[in-house]
Amino acid sequence: MRCECGKRPLDIVMSHILKLMIEEGIVGGDATLRRNSPVPLSGFYYSSLNPQFIGRNTLILLYPDFTKTVASRLINEVPEVKCVLKGTPQSTIGQYDKDSDIIHFEILEGDDEQINVMRTLLQDKIILVKKQSKHHIEVAMTCEEKLIRLHNYLDNNNIRNGVAVDGMCGLGALGIYLKKYGFEKVIFNDINPEMIEALKVNLEINNISDGFEIYNQSFEELNIDKVDLCVIDAFPGVNLDEIIKKAEIIADNVFII
Repeated sequence: MRCECGKRPLDIVMSHILKLMIEEGIVGGDATLRRNSPVPLSGFYYSSLNPQFIGRNTLILLYPDFTKTVASRLINEVPEVKCVLKGTPQSTIGQYDKDSDIIHFEILEGDDEQINVMRTLLQDKIILVKKQSKHHIEVAMTCEEKLIRLHNYLDNNNIRNGVAVDGMCGLGALGIYLKKYGFEKVIFNDINPEMIEALKVNLEINNISDGFEIYNQSFEELNIDKVDLCVIDAFPGVNLDEIIKKAEIIADNVFII
């Protein structure tokens, strides 16, 4: 079922993966692709242009019942698989708040590095590199939608430059966009030290070398001078009441994703 380029269609690759899962007893013999497939995460995302024919070392697989044995087989027998993670996409990966531990997916086998390339309404694209075991699952299209909403907010409110805060910056997409949009200075903050290290890599990749500060604090405890804009992109389900109060104190304009 390979194309002349050597790649296989996604559904054929996932059928191969499911066959091995059945053989190892991870799922029953009546398992189906729709009900029992692991989550396939691409090691490289370029918006909606992801190919339906999958190349070698491309897929990161996520499933709660994976074992070391099946992970080894998937890596060795399915050439498209580059990493096998144990976990569920419903989990909050990272650090939820200042009272929470840092949570990871478990890497059973392979390399979990993922690259996202986002198109923007500016001339530049934004490139983000992350470790999928450590960072909340979010594909390029979702991030692109956030960048469009931020762009429209800035345009509609005639906010062109100044100093901005990316209050829960994660990998830094929103703050990097603000720099490319024209802000003289962006303050990046995240409570998770692992995200701060990833942010530093992504600033370099996107050619951001000055005009920024980095803080590793709870947003509610962030102590900075008044700024022109504060952008908040919190985890789903987070209570934003105190966060919004804090943002309104430190910024003239507040945009909540």
